[in-house]
Amino acid sequence: MKIWIKLFAATVIGILLGLFLPNTEGKTSVVFFQLAGYLIRVGRFVLFPLVFFSLSIGVYELQMEKKALRVYSRTFLYIVISSALAVIFGTLMVFLLSPQRIPIIIKQQEVIGFPTLREVIHSLFPTNLFNVIVSSGDYLLPIAFFAFFLGINLSFDKTVTRPVTHLLEALSRVFEHMNSLIVEIISLASIILAANMTFQLRLAEEISLFIQLVVTITAIILILVLGIYPLLFYLFSGKSNPYKGLYGSLAPALTGLVSGDTYFSTTMLFRHGRENLGIPRKVNSTTFTAFALFGKAGTALVTAVSFIVILKSYSSLGITISQILWISLFSFLFSFITGPFPGTGVLITLSALCGLYGKGLEEGYLILQPILPLLISLSVFLDIITTSLVSVLVAKHEGLFKEPSPEEFV
Repeated sequence: MKIWIKLFAATVIGILLGLFLPNTEGKTSVVFFQLAGYLIRVGRFVLFPLVFFSLSIGVYELQMEKKALRVYSRTFLYIVISSALAVIFGTLMVFLLSPQRIPIIIKQQEVIGFPTLREVIHSLFPTNLFNVIVSSGDYLLPIAFFAFFLGINLSFDKTVTRPVTHLLEALSRVFEHMNSLIVEIISLASIILAANMTFQLRLAEEISLFIQLVVTITAIILILVLGIYPLLFYLFSGKSNPYKGLYGSLAPALTGLVSGDTYFSTTMLFRHGRENLGIPRKVNSTTFTAFALFGKAGTALVTAVSFIVILKSYSSLGITISQILWISLFSFLFSFITGPFPGTGVLITLSALCGLYGKGLEEGYLILQPILPLLISLSVFLDIITTSLVSVLVAKHEGLFKEPSPEEFV
């Protein structure tokens, strides 16, 4: 049975459990919340070593073929373009669909801020390089940077480095196999994850107030995924069928939707990169890692749309052109620095945007607190779809794409 079918069935079962399972004295929802947290940790279990070994050998192979610079530059160009496209499209559509204002709720909450530049530099260049390997599993950038640095230093003398490249190749394949086992667990874990998400929404106060916003964001994402993305993919890929790539990325996209966690979903992406999307390891190790860290088109879109609704809720005055440009610019910029927050990107960017805007709006993001888990999940869903299609484009443009057969999809 294909993985996406297992995931879809598990998600449906989880939603039904979340809707109809009695929440005895609030204990049932707590149990599902805790189990979901444990399963997210299981899903991330092999991601960091998988990225490290796959990216190291992938960079080396691209360098040997003299394609490293082109693959990396094209990847980061597409990251910028996709985030800009998502923000612009989302901003235009939210004014067209015009969801209703949300009543202001007075709450207080301590918010995690973005890491400072000093903290980022210290994470990339610790006093002891091996500290990168044993650091926490919340920030992928230091291990990815180390892997890249190692990879580009393997080509100075192939006779000397051959044992190292063979070792990296072997370990990459070992962790790919371990990841395949983790993916099977994830397929079943979606029952718990979907049930937990449903419980959170079911127990949220006055959820009906947010229906228009959720429908608006969902509609914008679907138009983008089923209409705009396929059209652009068709034009820039030599008139290839874009829906084959969308079909091949169903399982990672579903994983993103039920988990709301970028790293967790990237684990599933690595499983599908070669078999379903036709992207060799030397390309997908680069694109998947770069998008997990910086390519957050979904986060940028959901942040821009949500902040516009927050601003409308706090003010009866119309939103000016300068405000629209400000919202679009900072939603776009903040999306690039959410790498340390794989499961709370929208929360962090919205709180930062509200704090930067000021004018009594510092805690305005809290009015969306009841549906924040759903907003985060929708953003990760779009992030994963974007990663999949862009990765295929990069592989195609470099002549490294291998057309997969849908009958052989995992």
